[in-house]
Amino acid sequence: MRTITLGLLLVSSTGCGGFKALERGDWKLVWVDSAKRDAEAPREVITRDKYEEEVTAGTRRAWEPPPGFQFPLLHETDTIGMLVGEVQGYRIDEATSAELFMDTGGGGGLDTFWGNTEKKDTWKGDIDVTVRESMLFIKATKEGKAVLRVTRGPQQKDVPVTVKPEPKKK
Repeated sequence: MRTITLGLLLVSSTGCGGFKALERGDWKLVWVDSAKRDAEAPREVITRDKYEEEVTAGTRRAWEPPPGFQFPLLHETDTIGMLVGEVQGYRIDEATSAELFMDTGGGGGLDTFWGNTEKKDTWKGDIDVTVRESMLFIKATKEGKAVLRVTRGPQQKDVPVTVKPEPKKK
């Protein structure tokens, strides 16, 4: 009886079966090669500390979005398609508390980089508003399928991710 109770307690404490909670960190999206900065150029995610070290050493690889660009909101995304090696970014609206989980039961390999919540002052029409958001960067590492689960307050959404192999170069 004690074993069954302990087993049920363990399952209920993880809350999401095959889903694992994502941890937060302090991340920076950068170009892989500071000399190649076009829409096709590869990007990577590094720690903010490593980024600061690079800036101090004179290396400037920070990725800057084009004017007016915003990453999509994860909870408004229905599916994600990626190629192995690709990096994508998503905003997480944290007006209410948010949690992220990942299930790679479909064999898809993803490295995830979830940032801390940031407050941003912005405008909605002519009204000054404060938005609380975090960033999630995803790097596809292995072909297959995965699921990201975003929980915001009482709302929960599963977003399927399909990772395809990088196309063969001719």
